[in-house]
Amino acid sequence: MELIVNDLVVNYHNVAALRGISFTASSGSSITLIGSNGAGKSTTLRSISGLVKPSSGEILLDGERVDHIEADQLLARGIAHVPEGRRVFKDLTVLENLMLGAYIYKDKQRISQDLESVFSHFGKLKERIGQQARTLSGGEQQMLSIGRALMSRPKILLLDEPSLGLAPLIVQEISLILQEIHRSGVTVVLVEQNADLALKTVERGYVLENGKITLDGSAQSLANNEHVKKAYLGI
Repeated sequence: MELIVNDLVVNYHNVAALRGISFTASSGSSITLIGSNGAGKSTTLRSISGLVKPSSGEILLDGERVDHIEADQLLARGIAHVPEGRRVFKDLTVLENLMLGAYIYKDKQRISQDLESVFSHFGKLKERIGQQARTLSGGEQQMLSIGRALMSRPKILLLDEPSLGLAPLIVQEISLILQEIHRSGVTVVLVEQNADLALKTVERGYVLENGKITLDGSAQSLANNEHVKKAYLGI
């Protein structure tokens, strides 16, 4: 499924959060939006998933305009959003959290297959299937949040700061799993402040600054760009 964002503008109380951004995630690709806090990265994902309505511009899925469609309908069309901060249901078990991700389906065999697929990526979740989510580590909660999104069989997976607050070894593990998910055919749109991680995880990147895209290119070309090195990679 191809995602096209065309001249997207989002205003919060007459303050521009996005100032006419455009980018494409072709079917089966992986891209990242990098930038500092307040650049508009999370707003972009929330607009794509239907949580925020744009002031103008277009969001297209396989050529069909969808920026007027509600979030639950977009989930059924194949867009899953992993929000910043994990946001698991802490009083529910691992299994109950995952089952919530499959609420749009009734086929028990399909759901069982999807559970096994999630566990193939996140073996630790299978070991903790009956535990309350509040008892999991931060990294395990992030895995649960991603796993819950995968239960909807997304064609496009939106991820907002999946590395936030996690230990380096866990961050590396999640990066490798995201690459596995991408190789399975899912289009990945990754938002990250950790630009080094992001550019090592995806194929193409966009630099978002003050609500506008200022640079774009292959992940490798951005990693070699002098501005990106100084502003985002600490080089």
